[in-house]
Amino acid sequence: MRCLILLSACIIPLSLSTTAQEIDWDASLGLNLAAHIDGAEPDFSEQGGDFTLKFTQDTRHYSLTGEGRVRWNDAYNNSEYSEAARDAYEWSADWRELYIAKDINDWNISFGLQQVVWGKADNLRVVDLVNPLDYRDFVLPDLNDYRKPVLMLKGEYYLADWSLQTLYIPFFEPNDFAEPGSEYEYVTLDPALLEIFTLLPEDRPGRSFNNGEFGAQLARSFSGIDLNFFALYGWDDNPVYRQLYALGDESNIIASLQPEYHRQTMLGAATAYSLGNGLVLRSEVAVIPDSIYMLGVLDAAGGLVEQATINALVGLDYSWRDWLFSAQANDRYIDNWNSEFSVEKNQPLLTFSATGQSFSGRLDSRISVARFIEESNEQLLQLRTTWKPDDRWAYSLGADWFSGGVGGVFGQFENKDRVWLKVQRNF
Repeated sequence: MRCLILLSACIIPLSLSTTAQEIDWDASLGLNLAAHIDGAEPDFSEQGGDFTLKFTQDTRHYSLTGEGRVRWNDAYNNSEYSEAARDAYEWSADWRELYIAKDINDWNISFGLQQVVWGKADNLRVVDLVNPLDYRDFVLPDLNDYRKPVLMLKGEYYLADWSLQTLYIPFFEPNDFAEPGSEYEYVTLDPALLEIFTLLPEDRPGRSFNNGEFGAQLARSFSGIDLNFFALYGWDDNPVYRQLYALGDESNIIASLQPEYHRQTMLGAATAYSLGNGLVLRSEVAVIPDSIYMLGVLDAAGGLVEQATINALVGLDYSWRDWLFSAQANDRYIDNWNSEFSVEKNQPLLTFSATGQSFSGRLDSRISVARFIEESNEQLLQLRTTWKPDDRWAYSLGADWFSGGVGGVFGQFENKDRVWLKVQRNF
């Protein structure tokens, strides 16, 4: 927070150096309502809205881009949710982006709070690992809406058909899981472990140059093929839990879990190839040679192991009139996996979506389904449609359905099925 305030104090005054007429402003106000279908309490999971303000400023010397967001949800003014959840989600504000950019020789250099999107996947992350995520609403919004911006120095260089992107992130930011006692609190640990172990505070990387994250993307398009290569030397955005054992005053054993974050290297590639007749074949692969995993058994050595991991995706898109149909298959492979690991060796996931427009672009519609192919058949089905009678107003209606096992990725929210309504006014 202190860094964000300092950054704002440094960048925003630049916009005051010229007249306000040279700044392009855009704003929107949305009112949201979401109700549980299966009788979960409270009846309404969302009663609030959001206000978003965007601005850009281009001068001879630099360009300035910013987007701020304020959200409120009166549903969290309810004792069904924890005090921590009410404090975090009844009112909140954040920057979606705030950065300054300048052309220097053949480079475009930008610095500030930024989001970088890598890869070709539809709402899935294989090589798209630069920015962490905010899971307060689980994975229900579009990925771009819950990707967290981070303080970043980025450079982009173009030479003929090739483009190079480099980035440096000085301060590590992890994924934000939903607050305990909130609507989408996600169970990351087996509850049985918490009956044995005491959970300690997180051990995060310190703020130093040596703890920064470095990344690069090299891309080229030719003969209907988009080709991208990626390298990221950073941190795993999710914690792992080290087992710690000590003797108490009465010679009893005190067992603790220490959440900690580990360095990892990602090397990846992504391709998209036009097959003609509206068909596009996509693929992504990420190799992480130093992934850290927890063991699901008691281990005096800490219960952590390092193994290489491969995450791969293949997708097929078909464009027909004003509709885009996308199908994807995603899976991972963990080298030297055995039954003591706390995760499965594979996690096959299939997704399908259909997105289209009608009535001269006034009606946007989307249906999507994500399903883990396993015994519990974890699944998330989403429907949404948006009617825009003009450029100012938008009326959206949607629904989200979960299914699966009680402790599954989607199944743990099986009683959180909902229908929702949003009215948005653009200014």
